[in-house]
Amino acid sequence: MEIKEDQIIVGTMFKKKFQWYVTEKTIWRLDYRRYYDSLDLRYKRQGKSLYEFVREIGSFGEFLTTRFRIPVVDKSTAKEFFEKIMLSATDSSELAYMFMRAETDGERKKLLPLLYVDFDSSALYSLLPAEDRFEDFVPDGWRGSRQNFEKLIPLKERYWVEP
Repeated sequence: MEIKEDQIIVGTMFKKKFQWYVTEKTIWRLDYRRYYDSLDLRYKRQGKSLYEFVREIGSFGEFLTTRFRIPVVDKSTAKEFFEKIMLSATDSSELAYMFMRAETDGERKKLLPLLYVDFDSSALYSLLPAEDRFEDFVPDGWRGSRQNFEKLIPLKERYWVEP
């Protein structure tokens, strides 16, 4: 497995089951309506027209096709979402192997998890750069924060930590 430039490693907890995924980054903005509205606002602030926005981003319906037509990923839609990304699931042994084989600190840094989404606790934790603001696009009633989540990951899943 190779991690591409636009992909990230995400840990999830759903129904007390932990899973790693290597996916395209954007799909983890859990509330796509909120994300779409933020893009619209950015276009307006740049002085761009609605026509330019829709031409470049698409209508909301078109935008939803970039994430399996699921507007909000939360407890009620998580099963459907995970079915769509099941081929992106991986395990800690595969990630540990890749981490050990990495030759530089830069390669190892790319193999660190950047998001942890706990569907059981309705929380998203991000280590992505501040400008990505994934924590701002969580469903209503969820907590989103930028913080180290290592201690929340089950010990046996922490592939980057030496035993």
